Amino acid sequence: MIELSHTLAINSANHPALTLSQIWNGLILRITEQTRFTLGLDSVDITDKNHDESPTVYRRVLHFGAHQVRDSVFVVPQQSIEFVTEETPTAPSGRLLIQVNDDLSLTFSYTTQFPDPTNPEEEQLLGIIKAAYQAADADMIRIIREQALSVRH
Repeated sequence: MIELSHTLAINSANHPALTLSQIWNGLILRITEQTRFTLGLDSVDITDKNHDESPTVYRRVLHFGAHQVRDSVFVVPQQSIEFVTEETPTAPSGRLLIQVNDDLSLTFSYTTQFPDPTNPEEEQLLGIIKAAYQAADADMIRIIREQALSVRH
């Protein structure tokens, strides 16, 4: 099983500061327009959206060519978003929890049902996967920043 947690700052001296609302709008965009954030993703169908409960739940089908991934996204407004991916015959289940912290940083916590590495090659692959997750999260923040600044002007 892969477990990874890391925190990335949103506001720094090198960039214009974003508000909680701007960050949150960007996170919602990741749910509704996931193709902007995921390389190789062709389209996303939102098959159900339940506003009647807390948290709000989106059910989606993500299309990567002929491969489909189903997930559920649980949203606690301005606090957290949790993506839970269903297991398929070709892919393990997974979970990503994104929490918005008081200092407007984001904490990303991953759990994926990959088997534990049993040799150096698998350990190296695990390191590559973790680095890819971290790079994708940094890229997501860049996209959220670009979106927020384009809306501002």
